[in-house]
Amino acid sequence: MDSGYLLMNISKQLKYDLNQALIKNGVTVQQWAVIQQIHQRKESTVAELSFRLGMDKPTVSGIVKRLENKQLLKKRPNPSDQRSSLLLLTESGEAILKKCQKISEQILENSLSILSYEEQQTLNSLLTKVNQEKRKL
Repeated sequence: MDSGYLLMNISKQLKYDLNQALIKNGVTVQQWAVIQQIHQRKESTVAELSFRLGMDKPTVSGIVKRLENKQLLKKRPNPSDQRSSLLLLTESGEAILKKCQKISEQILENSLSILSYEEQQTLNSLLTKVNQEKRKL
């Protein structure tokens, strides 16, 4: 079977499973992606999130507004660009981050449980190699 199709299909199923589990905790996969990116960088602008997540700015702005309404993130003025704001996680945002990380790890662990530890390490190594090469392009 075609590797591209397999990767796409597995990715789609993992995303679906993760979304179903996250929704039970009040966030979607897209909101989780934004939370993760803000956490990794400590603060971020909508434009930066849009670029890193490969989403258009209006979509990210909508996600940010919903996360703000849930009080999972907050804005502060951007000292280097008055037209934008810096986004930071609130205490509630940090708490949901930890909860969602556990959910994400569990979903992946369940999905990969048919593989031995060595097979999982090999898979991770190969995916990391491909991912690093794609980032160079």
